[in-house]
Amino acid sequence: MKQPSFSSAVVTGSIAYDEIMDFPGMFKDHFHPEKLHQINVSFVVDKLAKHLGGTATNIAYNISISTSAKVSVLGAMGKDHDAITRMFAEKKIDFSSSIIDNTLYTSTGKVMTDQADNQIWGYYYGAGVRGKDINFDKYSKGAPLFVISANHSEAFLHVQNYCIEKNIAYLYDPGMSLTFISDKDLEAGIRSATYIVGNDYEIAQIERRLKKPLLDIISKDSGLITTLGAQGIHFQSAAEDLTVGGCAIDSIIDPTGAGDAWRGGFIGGLLEGLALEDSLKMGNALASFAINHVGTVNHSPSSADVLSRAVSLSVSK
Repeated sequence: MKQPSFSSAVVTGSIAYDEIMDFPGMFKDHFHPEKLHQINVSFVVDKLAKHLGGTATNIAYNISISTSAKVSVLGAMGKDHDAITRMFAEKKIDFSSSIIDNTLYTSTGKVMTDQADNQIWGYYYGAGVRGKDINFDKYSKGAPLFVISANHSEAFLHVQNYCIEKNIAYLYDPGMSLTFISDKDLEAGIRSATYIVGNDYEIAQIERRLKKPLLDIISKDSGLITTLGAQGIHFQSAAEDLTVGGCAIDSIIDPTGAGDAWRGGFIGGLLEGLALEDSLKMGNALASFAINHVGTVNHSPSSADVLSRAVSLSVSK
């Protein structure tokens, strides 16, 4: 694919608080295959941490680590927004067009992680329902890269339809939206995207639903990115097929923010004008810092630290 050039990032998605719990066992030991139609399970956790989160929050934060270019976050927050907007201001992330609803609470995600890094999420949308009311017009000028990540269903489709109508480049991240999006809307979002990203399970689910390989759907100028955890990522387009290896990590403290950190590092690389391979490496490198911290916006490596890890990564074609 021809490598496009972008002037800024406009990140849409959820803005939320995360409550992260560690379960000192294995989920699989507490589910009985013959009783999956009648689940009643309680997990007693031994750790609880509360952090800033949400897909838009996480991705925008990680982009700001990776580039000096303008980063804007467009989402909806509630009356308890102070900690989030304070962080945006400190990181110089523009949130001037985000909506603050003073009657609802900010979206909240609750996750449990077991000893095999399997996760179970619960999510409260709260003020996130207001994402459908955001006006994007002032961000469509120039050469922005929009990011369409998990959000309230109406907000997700609102920005998807806007980008398609205005022919705006966007990174499409539908994996956590598969429970609500129709096959028609999903295929439309993929067909017009500049980049499509998801983990190997999400990509397989999308292809199962649409009954065709994604490479048969995306345009010749688009790229499909499959994240592979510790094994790195697989990039495919009409002209390229390559795998970038993952960073060697001694231990994982918390995998929760790895995916969003990857997206932030990759987008930051693009905004800095790096070549595609180098931008992919930046994603892998930044994700390796995120998993060494509890929470999704608590890592703060320097750009030199990220670059140092990135340059050592292998690329196979």
